[in-house]
Amino acid sequence: MQIKPIITRISENIQAYRSNRLTKLAKQHIQIHDTNAIKNDTLNKLYEAQTTLGNYARNENVKIDIYSGDYILDELTSANTEKAVVNKLAVSITDLSDKNKTTTVSYIKLVPDDTSATYLYEKQGYRVSSTSDEPQTANSYIAESHEDSFLRNLYRTVSKMVNNLKVYNKK
Repeated sequence: MQIKPIITRISENIQAYRSNRLTKLAKQHIQIHDTNAIKNDTLNKLYEAQTTLGNYARNENVKIDIYSGDYILDELTSANTEKAVVNKLAVSITDLSDKNKTTTVSYIKLVPDDTSATYLYEKQGYRVSSTSDEPQTANSYIAESHEDSFLRNLYRTVSKMVNNLKVYNKK
């Protein structure tokens, strides 16, 4: 009887169980809606990122809902607004931290759904820096520019939305 293969098989089963359990927990915090209205390549990228976004949402105690852009439209919407949501995703973030509130706070933002494009991210402002040797802080002007892929743009947008929602709920 060989004990080593049995131990290896048991170890692999335990790792698979843990991985499946964590993936299931992550997917409870993200929901992709309107799968027929979203392009196939965008949908594939969203499913690739579902576990990562779900883990982030679970750690931040929020729920992420992703819809096609026309989710935010209603009967009174103008033609210009309809053109603005074409080829976009509506990402909604809902805070789950306070269950006793009678109203839940959600935050919705539109994100482009072209997976082959790069999106320019620019940030300008001041950065405060200090060293452990000096008690003073120094302000330095920064101008950053990044080219983001579809998923990086989505991650950055979700992160900003979560931070804005947390700041709003502290008020």
